[in-house]
Amino acid sequence: MPHNQPRNDGSKPQTDCPLCATSRLRYAFSHEGYRIVRCADCGLMFSNPQPSDMELAAIYSADYFLGAETAEGRTATREMKRATARQYLAEIRRYAGAPAGHLLEIGCGDGDFLVEAEAAGFQVTGVEYAPAACAQARARLQRGSIICGELERAGVGAAQFDLCVLSDVIEHVRDPLAFLREIHRVLKPGGAIFIATPSLASWSARLLHENWMEFKPEHLTYFDPQTLETALFRTGYDQVIVRPGWKVLSFDYVAKHCERFPVPVVTPLLNFLSALLPAGMRRKYRRVVASGMMVFARKAALPERRKLSVVLPAFNEAATFRPLLESVLAKEILGLDVEVVVVESNSTDGTRLLAEQYRDHPRVRLVLEDRPQGKGHAVRTGLAHATGDFILIQDADLEYDLEDYDALLEPLVAGRAAFTLGARHGGSAWKMREFAGQPLLSTALNAGHWFFTTLVNVLFLQRLKDPFTMFKVFRRDCLTGLRFECNRFDFDYELLIKLLRKGYQPLELPVNYRSRSFKEGKKVSLFGDPISWLKVCARLRFTRIDPLAEVERTRNEARRSQRAAPASPQPAELHAS
Repeated sequence: MPHNQPRNDGSKPQTDCPLCATSRLRYAFSHEGYRIVRCADCGLMFSNPQPSDMELAAIYSADYFLGAETAEGRTATREMKRATARQYLAEIRRYAGAPAGHLLEIGCGDGDFLVEAEAAGFQVTGVEYAPAACAQARARLQRGSIICGELERAGVGAAQFDLCVLSDVIEHVRDPLAFLREIHRVLKPGGAIFIATPSLASWSARLLHENWMEFKPEHLTYFDPQTLETALFRTGYDQVIVRPGWKVLSFDYVAKHCERFPVPVVTPLLNFLSALLPAGMRRKYRRVVASGMMVFARKAALPERRKLSVVLPAFNEAATFRPLLESVLAKEILGLDVEVVVVESNSTDGTRLLAEQYRDHPRVRLVLEDRPQGKGHAVRTGLAHATGDFILIQDADLEYDLEDYDALLEPLVAGRAAFTLGARHGGSAWKMREFAGQPLLSTALNAGHWFFTTLVNVLFLQRLKDPFTMFKVFRRDCLTGLRFECNRFDFDYELLIKLLRKGYQPLELPVNYRSRSFKEGKKVSLFGDPISWLKVCARLRFTRIDPLAEVERTRNEARRSQRAAPASPQPAELHAS
């Protein structure tokens, strides 16, 4: 039975988005008499007004779960749930690393997941609203405990659990953010949360639109990866990874689901196939990716104030370095602390001497490279040393206007986006570079911009205007599970494409821009760099991006490194080779 059966009637319409607090709510459609609205800013969809307590109680009847009608159906459903549970546990261990611990499942039903978790070595606790399901779960567990009711009312102490599991629960909750905050309270520091829930970004949702089978009166909130990540960020979680959701199901189960929740064309097709397929094929269990997502995250400390890290790579920029850095340090952004991560690459024009003058500045983290290895390498180094909640990449020249910081950061701080791009001159493909007395060079560079923009849009199914802007601003958590390799200006492509491939859709905002000429210090190679851009686009179009595997690999590397040499205190001044 879904957890958090509401205590209060939810029939009063909401005037603000529960995720980003905007009042720009737009009616989308009605489903079974219930209005579904979408936030015009962050994209969250939810029932508005929600069904009342009485209406939800009627829905959550004894035969709510498919397969409950017959003993054979109950057995088959239980076997599928336990097979799914085993697969979920394997994925959770890949993410969390720890072999076992104290596991909390909210909305545990009659205990299928808990039985598997207990057999895997976890100390388990379940929370369930339905008394009958609680009794069944208690009878099936060897050592675990069951809380009958709601987590918020159970008097559970803080920092009790290593892991919390929510499988098909959060979409049923009236206030998801309050719910996530309560889970944050009972998790230990660094504890993990696993969420399986329907996704508006799934192929079935995109295909079926308002006929999607997950649009149900009891589903109160509909997330996509970005809105759920924002909910986690706002409630104190980080290291978020989202993967397509799957379950172990049979053809018969899917057909019965679509019979109870009819879908035009799909339900008749499944009924037709049911009459043709042999019974063995209909009952065979298969891993199915249909309408959901799996989300992994860790509890983090909730800061009193958020922080912005400005990553500033510098090489042979003596003419502009000081005025640029002084302007950044003087910049005040409402509600954010600011640190500047300066990565100096052993310049030959005096830039290093200028940078070293800021080594004791309280808002500067100075990283000194022993040799120049390219802008991309310097930015990668800066990202590794950044400690802020948000990241902004700033070149050490004066081409971009620092007054645009506020507009680029506002959607991130408000929760409407995780990733913004500053589109130069509003994103116009032309008039981007105007070098006095060099019309042919200006035309060639603008034509190249148009070509590579079109290439990226075609290869990665985007409609971006200025994907290669320096102003890339994103939550630091977006980098979880991504590894970067490019060292030159191809890093701009690698960063953008890997964020796109991980599932982030950037919000483009117009910014001011004045291109400097090659005489003024522009370092892009007209011949070598375009070749590297073509290579990285081709490679990343077909390379598999698996953030969970990368987290697992990074953790294993860290363990090997710790065994090889104990950690040493971090110096005040950082050096990178």
